[in-house]
Amino acid sequence: MYYWLETQVENNYSKIKELFRINGGYITRRQIDSNNIPSWLLTDFVRREHLQKIDKGFYADENWLQDDFLIFQYKYPKIIYSYESALFLLDMTDNLPANFEVTGPKNYRPFNPKDSEAIVHADTKDETYNLGITEINTNLGNTVKSYNAEKTICDLIKRQDHIDSETFIKALRNYVKRSDKNTNRLMEYASIMRITKKVSDTMMLLMFLSHLRNDEQIKLRWLNYVNKNDFTSGIDFNDIMKSCESITEILYE
Repeated sequence: MYYWLETQVENNYSKIKELFRINGGYITRRQIDSNNIPSWLLTDFVRREHLQKIDKGFYADENWLQDDFLIFQYKYPKIIYSYESALFLLDMTDNLPANFEVTGPKNYRPFNPKDSEAIVHADTKDETYNLGITEINTNLGNTVKSYNAEKTICDLIKRQDHIDSETFIKALRNYVKRSDKNTNRLMEYASIMRITKKVSDTMMLLMFLSHLRNDEQIKLRWLNYVNKNDFTSGIDFNDIMKSCESITEILYE
């Protein structure tokens, strides 16, 4: 009996060491529980390895590079990185957001948004909250959950009035450049989110502009294009016309 217990302890301790190694220098209580390892072994491992407590149930080696994306999602596991945070994780922007931007399910309020470093969006529908969730590596190599490129583009188009125009145009440009883009998936998501026309019109606009190379050509062909098409998606085409030069710079920089 004693030998069996000793063997179990050794096996579980080896599991902890392996998890710690795979993680690259951290271990969590959640991992211990999911692997059916007694919690007291984690306490002993933390003591022996002189690990630092990063957050409740999250311990790391003193040389571990702190990954705020990983830690924040560990604390609030139902939040999904979205909007500008998703753009950063997807390499669709170079700008590191000043605050995390995340989406949570209906009635998920684990903290007071006013006291948090995060911008929180609540999705009242399970279907759209769960749509397009993917696992992606942070710039420090840790895995977190984010919306994929197609869901992120749909979110941006749906809330275009609340999105910085330069961020919006750059995100669209970078999406078009992606080798792994999936326009069929994009339109499938748009249908589920009931923004098919907005997404279709926006992508048509981007394709149109992407074939233009000088300002006079833009103004002439753009006027003809708008006159021949009925756009009711909510895009402010007058503003776009007034800023042809800046849009062209963004598209071709």
